[in-house]
Amino acid sequence: MLIKLINYYCYHINTLNIYVLLVILLITFTTTIFIGYKIFPILINLNCKQITRYCYPKSHKKKNNTPTMGGIIINITIILSILTWTDYENIFIQCIVFLLIGYSIIGFIDDYYKIYYNNTEGLSAIKKYLWQSILSIIIIIFILVKNIISYKLLIIIPFIGYIKICSWLIFILLSYFIIVGTSNAVNLTDGLDGLVIVPTIFTSIGLLILSFITSNVKLSNYFNINYISLSSELVVLCVIIIGTCLGFLWFNCYPAKLFMGDVGSLPLGGTIGLISILIHQESLFLMMGGFFFIEAISVILQVIFFKITKKRIFLMAPIHHHFELKGYKEQLIVVRVWIISFILLVLSLIQLKYY
Repeated sequence: MLIKLINYYCYHINTLNIYVLLVILLITFTTTIFIGYKIFPILINLNCKQITRYCYPKSHKKKNNTPTMGGIIINITIILSILTWTDYENIFIQCIVFLLIGYSIIGFIDDYYKIYYNNTEGLSAIKKYLWQSILSIIIIIFILVKNIISYKLLIIIPFIGYIKICSWLIFILLSYFIIVGTSNAVNLTDGLDGLVIVPTIFTSIGLLILSFITSNVKLSNYFNINYISLSSELVVLCVIIIGTCLGFLWFNCYPAKLFMGDVGSLPLGGTIGLISILIHQESLFLMMGGFFFIEAISVILQVIFFKITKKRIFLMAPIHHHFELKGYKEQLIVVRVWIISFILLVLSLIQLKYY
């Protein structure tokens, strides 16, 4: 599938477009690093340092004084790049910016409370979830009212087939779950150096390919998926996210000199979730970002099982902490998660031409 897609791109699309996307990727990458080196000392001076829970593995004690709230760098770079490289009159871009800014504010308040009160509680879970829900519902209703995309879904069940669903209620519930669920799942995954940023890059690569296909009439017909003309701007947005995440990895790879905090993970997760909804590829997205949801499910199972039996399924949740307590080194866990994320990306793209 990828070979056919690349051949089509090379022969039927102006190769200048490829170079433009590469230029955007390099510029966002270098911009992130530049902004990072400017903001990094500010975060240190403001004493924006990571606070770890007492129950975390002992290896996390050394992370206590690492600067956090590095997600500010990600958000600034993405917004500046959107204003520079995209058509911000595009209604898809407007939805993305609204969500990005809204979730950034929620994450910022959460991180601020943690630092100010010197604890790991931050914004209460109810308030955080409430505001995430309000913002996501506003966007979903806006999508339906403006008729930006159809609420008729073509769900791909991996290795089984397509299921057509025509229900605005199911669309609202699924969209809500994806935006809020992905935002919190990415936040939960952000627990080790470089653990969340590379899977986010892989997922964004998948969304880039899907956005390109849905924005092209011939390709969308060939792969039997919805044609969405407005999604061409999402191709550029995905490149921006990839370049920004690569730039942040400069600071976040092991041993991390900077953490993104909730101000980075919440909007980043919500954004990639919203992109999947706008291009109507929700089911493939759930497969691409599978590890994010594995992390979230491990927490849910742990809580439910403990309340019922007073026993734990895992030594600690999210599941990456379970493997830490089992004796696996941090670098080993992180690299293996990267491998799993890449495999999930490939498997999800294979589904496009499986039927």
